[in-house]
Amino acid sequence: MKLLYNCLYIVTIFLLSGHVSPAQTLPNSGGYRSGTLYYYFHVIRKDETLSQIARIYNLSVSEILEVNTTISNPELIVEGQKIKVPNYSYFIDNYPHSQWNFILYRVRQGDKLKGIAKEFRTDVDDIRNVNPGIENKPATGSEIRIPVKKQNVTVQEKPDREKEDRNKKEQDKQPATNPALTFNWGNGKSNPEETAVQNKINCIEYVYKPGTVLKISLIAPLRKGDGTVDISGISFLSGALIAVNEMKNNGLTIKFNTFDLGNSNGIDRILRSPELKESSVIIAQAPVGDLARLAAYAAENRIHLVVPHENSARSLVENNPYVIQLYPSDNAVLRKLTGKQYSEDVFPILIKPEKPDSLILANYRAALKKRFGTFREQTHKMSLRDLEYKSILEQNKLNLIFVCPIAESSKNEPFVSDIIDKLNLVKNRLSVYGRDEWQNFELINKSLYFNTNVHITQSMFVDYNNDATKLFVQLYRKAYNSEPGKHAFLGHDVTYYFLAALRKYGSEFQDCISEFDSALLQSRYKLVRNNINDGFINEGCFLLEYDRDNIEIRKE
Repeated sequence: MKLLYNCLYIVTIFLLSGHVSPAQTLPNSGGYRSGTLYYYFHVIRKDETLSQIARIYNLSVSEILEVNTTISNPELIVEGQKIKVPNYSYFIDNYPHSQWNFILYRVRQGDKLKGIAKEFRTDVDDIRNVNPGIENKPATGSEIRIPVKKQNVTVQEKPDREKEDRNKKEQDKQPATNPALTFNWGNGKSNPEETAVQNKINCIEYVYKPGTVLKISLIAPLRKGDGTVDISGISFLSGALIAVNEMKNNGLTIKFNTFDLGNSNGIDRILRSPELKESSVIIAQAPVGDLARLAAYAAENRIHLVVPHENSARSLVENNPYVIQLYPSDNAVLRKLTGKQYSEDVFPILIKPEKPDSLILANYRAALKKRFGTFREQTHKMSLRDLEYKSILEQNKLNLIFVCPIAESSKNEPFVSDIIDKLNLVKNRLSVYGRDEWQNFELINKSLYFNTNVHITQSMFVDYNNDATKLFVQLYRKAYNSEPGKHAFLGHDVTYYFLAALRKYGSEFQDCISEFDSALLQSRYKLVRNNINDGFINEGCFLLEYDRDNIEIRKE
């Protein structure tokens, strides 16, 4: 109960200390491509009508309504609502997609057309042609279209010096950060082979202005039906609150809403909340059924839904660009297992159960064939003796044993235990590769992992020697008088990561998030889309090695 009281105390302090800032967030629009068309997102301003919006984009009201089927009455649009705007108005014909891309740009204070044109490496006349009636000094906060030649869309990779100076001045105005919890804000260079989409067209770095409110919501079970505390939910919230405090100390203004999913009719009550609708990001720890409803809500309201835990939400990612699944995908796990580099000759062997899951087995075969070309496949039977294993191993090579799991997870532990026992008796040089569930097996003596040089993929790994981790543990102990567990670390990492993304790219960060990398306490996120209409999946994970020479667990 003390933990609950401490958490409720922290939440109360947040509510009473003004974490809801009166400052208003400027509209922040982006877009996405669907087929041959590109769509903008327009954030409706106060007292703005569809007729006015149509004139801005050289469209008719009917053309806007045609792609926004959720608008039943054009007179009942509200401030802050996001709508899709198609780009098939007349100016597109003058700038064909084969040669040009279009970026929706929000005008900053002091911007002039000449400076904007220089920043995007385009011509003032081109900007005037696609923005009829535009003035030389557009109104601050207004949104204009920028035509950019495709071969010149490298704005971030080769930033203009004038833009760098302007960004530096903005950053200098913000409070100094605590170096012990200041992570890498720079872009990463991830390029997973399965990624079908590399949409950098609209990835323009956003300049956060002090006072701009970043709105984020957390949905988690905090109390159970019997009124007792849900430890995982409370721990997740506790870690998230520390991340919010850290980002506030870094100069951000944040509105952080929490919703208790443990109450009766929790999801129905939450979906009716006006605070939820105004969020840019929703982080949800919820059952799959509730996640399905939240995914539909996210798509309807153009809000990013982040699913941080291992409950399967991968089906929700399909055809919903607003769902972000953080648990590593199967492809990411297999690439990590097979991707290690070796300085000697190796001999890969795939060990499979007698009745394997056909899809899992096919994925293993494909990954091994792609990595090694050829490999041996062996069916493991519980009656298989160590001498029979010895006969399939190479004497003069490092044997790489990849263990395909049984589809029925409850049977995996005795299956793996028998394999490890048999391999422990042979004298051949070998390394064994398995999945994260192996870390939690209780039937296996972990010393055998060292003897067989086991490698295990992990979605989360905490380095307690890291300065940022040490500081987080200190802050957690001071705030809650207890030790942080994996849920607390996860709550911190997820919240910190997406607040950092909002700071760097604004609320429409979907075009940039695949390029974003931030060093976190226990997580690794490399978010990619396999299809332009899908949401994001995580391709980041760790590989832990039970090093038999040094008797230590190492992270690679």
